[in-house]
Amino acid sequence: METDNKNDFCQDYTVSFHQNACWKMEKFHFHDTYEILLCLTDGGEFFVGESAYPIRRGGLLVFNSMDLHRSAGLPGAEQASYDRYVAHFIPEYAAGLSTPQTDLLRCFERPVGSYTGAAQLNESQTQRLCVLFRQAGQAQQAPRQGYGGDLRRQIAFTELLLYVNSLYQRADSRGAAAQTDSFRKVQPILAYVQQNYQNRVTLDSIAQQFYMSKYYLCHVFKDVTGFGLNEYIINLRILKARELLRQNLSVQQVGEIVGFSNNSHFIRTFKAMVGVSPGQYSHRYR
Repeated sequence: METDNKNDFCQDYTVSFHQNACWKMEKFHFHDTYEILLCLTDGGEFFVGESAYPIRRGGLLVFNSMDLHRSAGLPGAEQASYDRYVAHFIPEYAAGLSTPQTDLLRCFERPVGSYTGAAQLNESQTQRLCVLFRQAGQAQQAPRQGYGGDLRRQIAFTELLLYVNSLYQRADSRGAAAQTDSFRKVQPILAYVQQNYQNRVTLDSIAQQFYMSKYYLCHVFKDVTGFGLNEYIINLRILKARELLRQNLSVQQVGEIVGFSNNSHFIRTFKAMVGVSPGQYSHRYR
């Protein structure tokens, strides 16, 4: 599965630069961190939900934990190099840096099933954002302990988030999207599951809700997203569980909130997908 559930431990933020001759994800994925992606070369498409965006230099995309996305680079383009900056961060960290006047998560927040996180930057904006990515990456490498280390990290990442949010305030920087018919078929199902995953949703209840046979429901959902429907529900529950565990709730409370009726089942499932037990995961953030 490409849900990034076993990604590297992130207590605040990580910034990285990637350079690949081929950039292609076989299926959609999502993760509990929020993401900022800046494309620096042309070629291929990026699919987010029901929309497709051309991969171009200056293409900026931001994702929250519920945004299904994948890239599709140009096949056989050996001369192509897909360069990009990527930042991952836990939303609680950015929320802690925000103020009543300035919400640093504003451009990441949107209704379920509605994606507005793409923008096309001009060259000046792209260069400026590259500088901020580099500065945040350098601050990330600074010692966490010692005089000023924590503030340098906070300042560098705050500057990055401030600039990214300012770019989404400019109407002329919106990225052009093409709607994909295939994803439009499952978008209402995705929205329904995201709103009800903590309840006892089953194949039968979802098929009945959308007047589909179970076979067709499973087939079209898997074909479009790459996930089995039950697999997707479990992943949503684990994503939400990780968020709640970072808020210092008990393991049993979290399991019940996200829809597991059996605490042992929750612990086994969480450890299998994340790599550590819920208790160990929670302890990291204390």
